[in-house]
Amino acid sequence: MTDLTISDELADRIDARVERTDFESPAAYAEFVLSEVVTRVERERDGGSDESAEASREGVEDRLQSLGYLEE
Repeated sequence: MTDLTISDELADRIDARVERTDFESPAAYAEFVLSEVVTRVERERDGGSDESAEASREGVEDRLQSLGYLEE
């Protein structure tokens, strides 16, 4: 394991979010979020094609439409 220093403000924000999740600790939550972000960045850098970006955008639009935020 490696220690990581973050600002007090960010730590407070993480603490507040953890209270509304099933994560056991702020450290577990922060590790999950960082892993998700790094994975997303790596995908975009290594293999993110215009086609996959378009499919992702369409998925978001479909979801927003199903929730009633967009009209058909």
